[in-house]
Amino acid sequence: MLLIIDGNNVAWAGFHALRRPMGADTPEKKERAALLGLTQSVIGLAVRAGEPPDDSRGRRAGQASMFGEAPRRLTRLVVAFDEGRPLRRRGIYPPYQTGRESDPSFMENEQYVVAAIAQFTELSADLPLTVLRGTNTEADDLISAAVHQAPESDVRIASTDKDFLQLVDERVSIYATVKRLVIDVTNFAEAACPRDSSAAPVVFPRERYLDYRAASGDASDNLPGIPGVGTLSAARLLAAAPLDAYLDDPSLAAEALGRRNARIEAAIASGEARQTVERNRQLMDLRLAARNYPDLAPYAREGRWNELDFRARVKAERISGLDLETSVAALTAIAEAR
Repeated sequence: MLLIIDGNNVAWAGFHALRRPMGADTPEKKERAALLGLTQSVIGLAVRAGEPPDDSRGRRAGQASMFGEAPRRLTRLVVAFDEGRPLRRRGIYPPYQTGRESDPSFMENEQYVVAAIAQFTELSADLPLTVLRGTNTEADDLISAAVHQAPESDVRIASTDKDFLQLVDERVSIYATVKRLVIDVTNFAEAACPRDSSAAPVVFPRERYLDYRAASGDASDNLPGIPGVGTLSAARLLAAAPLDAYLDDPSLAAEALGRRNARIEAAIASGEARQTVERNRQLMDLRLAARNYPDLAPYAREGRWNELDFRARVKAERISGLDLETSVAALTAIAEAR
């Protein structure tokens, strides 16, 4: 299995997880918290082959189950990082992701996370993994390109970013790192669809997930959806028909929602809804974005497994959150499979 890790995603999560326990109140300590969080997260995911720490039956991830299923084995490990600012998407929609740049906490701590990523990239020279990174390039696009170019029949992406859910199919699964949940075709509706007031998922075809996001928008990226459409209404619309059907015939929305919605109908009638959807598809469609990277070689940095240097680095950096022998065994297995 190919495991692709959303590097910035786990770097920030690791930083926030360790900052307070480590008492990181100086620039040096903050940078160290970010580096330790990122390193421990990446190697922990490699050790568990992209599985949760423990599954519902209480066994350790990667072990054979009571039903005789073979444990997953990593054939390759890829870590992708953002670098700079998302200029391509801002060329389409200038406010894209600008909200985080007005967040004092993000701006204060970004320098420490970026420095940790640079240090990890140097460390990765001794690890059996590939780092993908490019100036003013988003990790999402590189990850999507890596997925589509991979020869492996089993690919897993480790990230909390919901945009990756559009890639789920019989070959691609997602490990949601915060929820500690693997999302694939078998549990997609339960895990990815929003829930109504009765806590039941509002199920729509998995293939319409991109349009679900395009219709409802993404506040974390400062990206509005169709006026009047939230996650529940988007799910109800897409459960009943493809999104383009409503753009062509506004009257269908009331039938799908069980009531009229003046804001939605006005947005469709004025053409605002179509413009919003077309823009959001351009920004959110990871399959489309992957076409911009037909050759990942210029963005790739290949590491070569050096067990002695890794052991020395773990000792020097005092990386106590890892089981050293388990980590060495997992990384050695990946190196042998590459």
